[in-house]
Amino acid sequence: MKILNVEIKGIGFPNKGAELMLAAIIHEFEARGVQAKFSVEPYGDYGLRAKYGLFQKARVHKMGINIGALIGLLPQKLLDVFGIVRSRDIDVVLDASGFSYGDQWGSNLIEYRLGTTISELKKRGVKVVMLPQAFGPFTDVNTKKIAQSILSQADRVFARDSISFEYCQSIMNSTPLELCPDFTNLVTGRAWEGFDPLEHEICFIPNSKMIEKTSNGDDYINLMVKLLEFTKKQGNKPFFLIHEGESDKKLAYKMASQVDFDLPILEPVDPLKIKWAIGQSKVVVSSRFHGLVSSLSQGIPVLATGWSHKYQCLLKDYNVEGGLIDVVNGKESAEKYLGLLLSDDKEYQRISSTIKQHGLRQKETVESMWDKVFSIIGTSLSEPID
Repeated sequence: MKILNVEIKGIGFPNKGAELMLAAIIHEFEARGVQAKFSVEPYGDYGLRAKYGLFQKARVHKMGINIGALIGLLPQKLLDVFGIVRSRDIDVVLDASGFSYGDQWGSNLIEYRLGTTISELKKRGVKVVMLPQAFGPFTDVNTKKIAQSILSQADRVFARDSISFEYCQSIMNSTPLELCPDFTNLVTGRAWEGFDPLEHEICFIPNSKMIEKTSNGDDYINLMVKLLEFTKKQGNKPFFLIHEGESDKKLAYKMASQVDFDLPILEPVDPLKIKWAIGQSKVVVSSRFHGLVSSLSQGIPVLATGWSHKYQCLLKDYNVEGGLIDVVNGKESAEKYLGLLLSDDKEYQRISSTIKQHGLRQKETVESMWDKVFSIIGTSLSEPID
């Protein structure tokens, strides 16, 4: 069977949600016995890419010049030595952006990601699949135009929620569009020795984008501090879990400095260990989307804050919309909901059971999504995938 050259778009380090998506993709290929060389564009720390065995896509733009195209002129033996894959050798593109196609991010990002290359990719017969992710809105003229070109030329588009589905539907032509939840729900965590269940009970996952993407930064910090204090007063042991990089860690330290008790700040680094730690917690208060997915996919009740429609839709998928917090006016309702989870075992079990029931359906949908993806990929192989 042919070894596929698969480029994965949208994976950025040290974004742990992106790493979880990467791990999920690699696992699915391995589980189905499909041999592949995975490549990404060479941005960020090479060491972070190396641990996943990723090859480097020959595409690097500096001062308007694609240096990668020049690198791609090297003899194949040298390219193999340095782990470089040329654009023309790519068989499949899987876009795992998570959330990049919409007004919040502007047209330049998606123009570079696929806008300038998708027509050429399709001419060469490359399969392009937009894996489950959030989309929209598309009110900006340039963003809408580029997104329309990309989505309409892809072989399949999977929207992660109903609102994203509607945004895509409004600008797409004939490309098959389907609804599918985040696909990291199938990923299994990896045990981490740094987690002490006696000291780490209620998991708080901060998100610096709550400061960057909203006008309620101070309200967000104040609310999280109040919930930390409330959790402690209820006789539970809160802790911070860092889901992404230095900015989240700085925010955690800032919040920790505003309470009068010791507050552990955990940073496992490995996204599979992060998911495992989340699964050992009783309740998760998360502002990171994939922190919520990791919680809900393991049946752990959550409180969520968010800055886009993807948070609301995720909680709706698990029938726990009451766990979404309004950072400006939601202190009382947040404490009431959290207090219920911390003190009422019967209600806790009811909510956890609801989450698990809906989680089973979510996982079945993702498994079906992968069947369709590999059916598309199969036409790139010398023999079909069973």
